[in-house]
Amino acid sequence: MFLYLANTFLQTSQSADLSVIAITVSFATATILAFMVLITWKNIRENTKATYSQLLRGFHEDLTTRLNKNSVLRTTEDCQRYANDYLNTVDEIAFLDMNGKIPRGIARYLGRFFAYGLNIIDWYDGMVGEDFLQTVKKNWPNYFLYCEKYQINLNPKDKLPKIMLDYNQLQDHE
Repeated sequence: MFLYLANTFLQTSQSADLSVIAITVSFATATILAFMVLITWKNIRENTKATYSQLLRGFHEDLTTRLNKNSVLRTTEDCQRYANDYLNTVDEIAFLDMNGKIPRGIARYLGRFFAYGLNIIDWYDGMVGEDFLQTVKKNWPNYFLYCEKYQINLNPKDKLPKIMLDYNQLQDHE
């Protein structure tokens, strides 16, 4: 079979002009190259989607884990560590978003977690007694800028853990 194709090609090539053969080979090569580029682009696109999905899942799990830690808060130090850890996490996500390192949709999807952070800031400001807004601007600048940029507001339905709301009583007992 292969011998027959080779003979046919040789007979055709002898009667055909060399420029026609060159154009045919070039066209075949270009077609194969275009097909390979298409396959590569499709694979990169699928890998990127998978990476974004894993990134979103990781952020969501991290924030959910932080929220679940509110059941183990016992001391004022625990409450402050909980607040700081939570704000550090959302600041990291805000940094990645503001610098274009993650797709915009990921951080926007996590917007409700950013709104909860505003509850923590209000708590800190009211319970700890310092002007925490200045501390936020200094310690978590990306979070603060992100909330301003995307107009994230306090959600009145979000509730802090009871122990954080009873912070002054907790502080009196320590």
